[in-house]
Amino acid sequence: MRLHTGLTLIICLTLGVQTAFAQQSPTSGIRTLVFPIQDLSPTEASQGYQGTITDAVRAAFSGQGYSMIVEAAWSSLAESRHLDLTGALPASDAVDVARAAGADLAVTGYYTIQNDQIHYALQCWDVGSGTLTSGIEETGPFNLAFFSALSIAMTDRLIARVSIVGKATPRVVFTSPNEGMQVLLAGELDVGRVTDGKLTFSLSSVTPGTKVVVHKVLAGYHAADQTVTLTTNKEIPLSPLVKEHKLGLELNLTSGQLLGVNATIRSYAVPDWFFITTGGAFWLQPPAQLTARVAVHKDLFMGLGGYLFLPPESPVRFGASTGVGLVTTFMSTASLPQYTDYYIDAVNVWLEAGFPGTTFFLREDLRYALGLGTNLLGQGWMSSGMSETTLGVLFKW
Repeated sequence: MRLHTGLTLIICLTLGVQTAFAQQSPTSGIRTLVFPIQDLSPTEASQGYQGTITDAVRAAFSGQGYSMIVEAAWSSLAESRHLDLTGALPASDAVDVARAAGADLAVTGYYTIQNDQIHYALQCWDVGSGTLTSGIEETGPFNLAFFSALSIAMTDRLIARVSIVGKATPRVVFTSPNEGMQVLLAGELDVGRVTDGKLTFSLSSVTPGTKVVVHKVLAGYHAADQTVTLTTNKEIPLSPLVKEHKLGLELNLTSGQLLGVNATIRSYAVPDWFFITTGGAFWLQPPAQLTARVAVHKDLFMGLGGYLFLPPESPVRFGASTGVGLVTTFMSTASLPQYTDYYIDAVNVWLEAGFPGTTFFLREDLRYALGLGTNLLGQGWMSSGMSETTLGVLFKW
């Protein structure tokens, strides 16, 4: 524990000194990807040092002015290629991931710790040409002085010999407000995920200026395609994805039911596409004359619905639904019975317009009364105008 704490303190001090030096280094334009330095020790006694040693290697390059590519910017690329980061890393795999991440230099390595001795090897790969540009292999005591010796060895014999001779691969930069969004070119080539609002990757087989379809994927959002022109002289904005909604609440007014309230819950079986509805309405029907009776109506209904044609990101959408319901009517005259009208909501169609956080809709309902039991309406269409018009607002989450 003391050794580990002491090593961490040394690295922190080294980082501070080297960062100050790096601000004026001519190598600051060389983008470098340092893979985790692999622990190949025969026992588990060295567990816990991999992160510390890897940080020391990254600190040495950063201290010499090399621009570090953070792990969040390349980890998804490694996962998509099923890269095994627990053992010796093949150079071809390392260069492949580094190239996709937009790196100029890839650094790999391993170490073994046994009997207070450490044996380590580090390699630097020119990503543009795919060739080894420098490397070291050393053995020494593993103690508090190790990291000083490592820094000297790297500076004098590893970093000093780095030469980027391969042709630089053009880079493309996407910007997006959807953090963590996965981006695939032509629906197949995974170029990584958005980190801190940006995604930078190399163009190794696509000519700048080419139009491609970008497939955008993020958990909890609707996947979408976008056609963009790949260019290396400016950032390319990707339109934001639309959040998936699984529940909705309708509040509306229907012609003939103005003196009341109407609320409906939507439960989406397929987010923003197909749903089950349950709801109810309560309204008063005033008499034509003061001496006549007042009717109180209660409507309970359920149904199935879905959207047609246009995707969730469209500002205007169309939909249709069907269902069944029951209207219970009470009269102000005590001698009159309770009436029940069963009906089929044969079909209703609606048009909706979406705004941030709120959606408004206009719907036409076509309902047919079945004339069963003690009813008021008999058998036939429930509205003399054949359909009822509903104006409402929809909240989704």
